[in-house]
Amino acid sequence: MKVFKAVICLVLTTLIFIAADFSNLSAHADGDSPEIKKYAYADLGSSAYFCEKPDEKTALFQIPQTYCVEILSEEKDWFRVKYAEDNGIYRAVEGYCLKADLIPCDTPLENTYLHAPITIVYHTDEASGMLPSLGDIEVTAAFYGVYEVGKTSCSYVLCNDKFGYIPRVIEDYPLNPLPDKPTVAPAQKGGGNAALIAAIVVSAAAAAAIIIIYITGKRSVKTVIPPQ
Repeated sequence: MKVFKAVICLVLTTLIFIAADFSNLSAHADGDSPEIKKYAYADLGSSAYFCEKPDEKTALFQIPQTYCVEILSEEKDWFRVKYAEDNGIYRAVEGYCLKADLIPCDTPLENTYLHAPITIVYHTDEASGMLPSLGDIEVTAAFYGVYEVGKTSCSYVLCNDKFGYIPRVIEDYPLNPLPDKPTVAPAQKGGGNAALIAAIVVSAAAAAAIIIIYITGKRSVKTVIPPQ
């Protein structure tokens, strides 16, 4: 009987150590897992403004229709987002968009950001007399989006590492195909937390079993009084 109880105690103690190691491995795996990026896109006909701050008065440009922003975080009615990426003449910019103006999606659309360089022509003044003039100067700018002021529309661009507006609007850029039913997958249940809970339960059960075996197996000591 003593040998049987000793074996049981040994097995339960082993389970405790295994559960502890399993919990540590699960936590380590969760920490190493890559962060899942979240996106949202501007629907057809929408006017989703990219703002410098969570305030519509700081709007800079409209996200091109059918193109995405990467969601960095959420603040009440706002998404803190990133638009574009460091690629060629484009630079990533961070700001805010109203949640109501965008449609969240599990994965970015076919083309995440609009890449549409435009040519800007500067006309120089002619030199006097017979001196040759410099002529027109052409530079390439990165188009980010349209900004509307009343009935006037202009474009927000990056040119020579400087952001600004030009009196020109791009309307014929290619559109992304949109999903039939835009949905966001629910968060996965279980994972590291479930594994940790299971490990705790196993450890607690094993510890309780050891205590019960110890208490029930403990013999009472009788005091023998020698005869007088």
